[in-house]
Amino acid sequence: MGCILAGLCVCMFLFIWWWFPRMYKKGIRADMDRVDEDNRMRVLHENEQADIEAARRAEAGEGDPTNPPPVYSPPPKKPTTVMYTPPAYTSY
Repeated sequence: MGCILAGLCVCMFLFIWWWFPRMYKKGIRADMDRVDEDNRMRVLHENEQADIEAARRAEAGEGDPTNPPPVYSPPPKKPTTVMYTPPAYTSY
């Protein structure tokens, strides 16, 4: 009786050893495929929105949105040194 039970346990262990990693990899692959599809759809939507915005600007005569006019940028400021003065110590 013990030999049969041990054989059954070994068979179940081998089945689990084979089945679960296979299903885990399949699940991970499905999740990654879903994320890749979502990213692809997001990029496609962003590109479509950019094309729509470019067409709207062209119709409105606002110029090329990819080549904006130059913008003034002030020169960088010199870093200032800040001297930290801790608050007075009081013991309550």
